[in-house]
Amino acid sequence: MSHKIYTFDELRDLFIKYSEKKIITAQPSGLYEPVNYIMGLTGKKIRPVVCLMVANVFDENLDHALPLAYSIEMFHNFTLVHDDIMDNASVRRSKPTVHVKYGANSAILSGDLMMIKSYEHLINCCSDNDLKFTILQLFTDTAVKVCEGQQYDMEFETAENITLSDYMQMIELKTAVLLGGAFKSGAVIGNCSDKDADHFYDYGLNLGLAFQVQDDFLDIYGNPDVFGKKPGGDIIQKKKTFLYLKAMELTEDKEKLKMLYNSDNLPEQEKIDKVLSIYDHLNIRQATEAKMNELTAKAETHLNSILVPEENLAVIKQLQKSLLERIN
Repeated sequence: MSHKIYTFDELRDLFIKYSEKKIITAQPSGLYEPVNYIMGLTGKKIRPVVCLMVANVFDENLDHALPLAYSIEMFHNFTLVHDDIMDNASVRRSKPTVHVKYGANSAILSGDLMMIKSYEHLINCCSDNDLKFTILQLFTDTAVKVCEGQQYDMEFETAENITLSDYMQMIELKTAVLLGGAFKSGAVIGNCSDKDADHFYDYGLNLGLAFQVQDDFLDIYGNPDVFGKKPGGDIIQKKKTFLYLKAMELTEDKEKLKMLYNSDNLPEQEKIDKVLSIYDHLNIRQATEAKMNELTAKAETHLNSILVPEENLAVIKQLQKSLLERIN
């Protein structure tokens, strides 16, 4: 008889209940309050739920997976605290960022603590030392790559001649590897084969890449009534997105596009319209959709290669659908 497969909402509720028991009451409060604050902010909790979801593919009992999922979420939030300081961001999940609420020094120190605490939760996820070592290696490798991605992202803001290949590497490191790591860690704690664990990683990696390219796409072509923001924000902020870099790759007049994209002299809507006119001429919308489809197909190839009953993967396929059908 097959074991129970939980829905995304059931796993999210399970994770939130577990998290509520992890509120830190230690002193000094100036160190721990920012941690409780950022960990308590409302969010989708996709990464920890993904870890639980994959562990659930192999086992109904998620006691070992919960501390692992919490470690992933704490690490993710640590990166957000420090990223917000670097980006000088004032809002996170519709609330003041940690450095705005508590000050930059407290945010840096509390972020450091979250990194340390994330390892503490990892150490407590299971008693099998070989399994624990495998998870620690995966977590450490993922953490290093995320830091590399953040450095590339900062450098891209002022760097010239960034290529589309450079951009895909950056979003892989900054965003996709953590999702891939969440998928693989759930597989590892579920005691699946090394081959299937690697398939889960590559599935999550390509899904994360597709999601990020889709984010770039939606900034231009998303329905403002659905997403609640005016299209073209990335153009106004001069972000080197997939669409811009693809256009730079295809256009015969690179200097014209570069000067237009980096111009501060045009009214915002006029600038957006002019860039969109170039995108339309170069079929950038179609090229971006093709890239999203290519990455999704790669992801699905890995998921379909995993040797488990198909019904055990149904919730994962539903998550993919909800993540990648935001266009509609």
